[in-house]
Amino acid sequence: MPVDERRTDVDSVYERAGFGASVPRGSRPALVVVDLTRGFTESGFPSGADLTAEVTAAAALVAEARRRDVPVIYTAIAYTPAEADGDALAWLRKAPGMRALREGSEAVALDPRLEQREGDHLILKKGASAFHGTSLAALLTSLGTDTVVVCGATTSGCVRATAVDAVQSGFDTLVVREACGDRAQGPHDAALFDLQAKYADVVALDEALAYLSETSDRRTLTQPASADLGELPATSRWVTSGSVRLHVLDYGPGDGVPVIVLPGITSPAVTMDFVARELTDLVRPLVLDVRGRGLSDDAADYDLASYAADVEAVVDGLGLREPILFGHSMGARIAARAAATGRRLRGTVLADPPLSGPGRGPYPTTLDAFLGQLDQARRGTDADEVARSWPRWPRREQELRARWLSSCSRDAIVATHAGFESEDFFDDWPRVPAPTFFLYGGASPVVTADGAAEAAERNPSAEFVEIPKAGHMIFWDEPEAALAALREALRKLL
Repeated sequence: MPVDERRTDVDSVYERAGFGASVPRGSRPALVVVDLTRGFTESGFPSGADLTAEVTAAAALVAEARRRDVPVIYTAIAYTPAEADGDALAWLRKAPGMRALREGSEAVALDPRLEQREGDHLILKKGASAFHGTSLAALLTSLGTDTVVVCGATTSGCVRATAVDAVQSGFDTLVVREACGDRAQGPHDAALFDLQAKYADVVALDEALAYLSETSDRRTLTQPASADLGELPATSRWVTSGSVRLHVLDYGPGDGVPVIVLPGITSPAVTMDFVARELTDLVRPLVLDVRGRGLSDDAADYDLASYAADVEAVVDGLGLREPILFGHSMGARIAARAAATGRRLRGTVLADPPLSGPGRGPYPTTLDAFLGQLDQARRGTDADEVARSWPRWPRREQELRARWLSSCSRDAIVATHAGFESEDFFDDWPRVPAPTFFLYGGASPVVTADGAAEAAERNPSAEFVEIPKAGHMIFWDEPEAALAALREALRKLL
């Protein structure tokens, strides 16, 4: 029978059996690099072959995973002298050439074209599967992994065994074709065929790289987070700014003076609920899910001009007449930019705006710190873990942050943090018209005493209010004092 006919026959048999369905791609992948040690990737070793192309492809996966903060896990086979020289391991009786893979030898060293960095994981094993007799399953679970991307050597041995056990351990699995190698083409092709049919999706390198890139900024919203919205005394409103759909929590009353509330860099609208609900006897709070956060869309741009345009869209889309703008942190910078454009407002309240900018000191919280918290949230965090970073916050606010931080876009955080140092608050601040109020924490590292003095000098018409003992997160650190100061500022604007 011709080869093409035999292939068609096999395909129809597997299709009739119900094999070959597509594997779901989760939002929290990990990259497992199987046994790309010199004993497998260099032909000079008894167990090796020239896997230059496969190592190059694996290096591209590792580089992309690192760029996207996807965990990288290397595996290696290594035997003690007693194991290598003895007769206790059945696999070494069947494959005695593997005895050369001794602990500390060149054969078990990672291929020099790859690099194990601090933060990468290493799993040492005695058998084909990286799961058998190791802590790999526990490690992947602790990392919050839902999808395992597998590459390495050899395709018909350790790669196949690892991929099969990954599926049996509950992980959706992708095997990257160009990043897997074997000593011979036949076993390589057969292993990939079988994996694709029964256990994993065998994907091209470009597809795997795109997947790692996309998942790094895949925002998530869990069922418990969605349920939080049902407990709010607010109505969801929607407006469009260009092509970006924006979500607004409207606390009413409908005839109240509108106050557009603009949260901080990693604060979806729901996290300002405890502030908004304390203002409804005075005003009509409308809390914006800033683009790239909460329920609002992602966007191409996250600069002050784009954020200010969103404020305009909310005003126009909801028909708000002479609103008050109230922003905290990033939101305060947005309020300043929007107010400086000349839109008729009743007034502004800026709470602890970042004063960093060109030629000034860096923003006190590093980008790595923000992204580390985001990774925790996407992995699955809880209020206790949040409390380690924010011990002064009320418990409910710690719980909300744990449930909602994963709804924030990594790109939005990265671009906004860069803007804290490339866009100067003092370009806008002197042009913010009166009446305007400037609230700041007495212990804030963002608005220091010198920063507050400069802000007062640059806009003499502003009224400044210090919140004693509060850090940058003034409403979370000192809720009673900060809310009292905000309410007093709003009374003066009515």
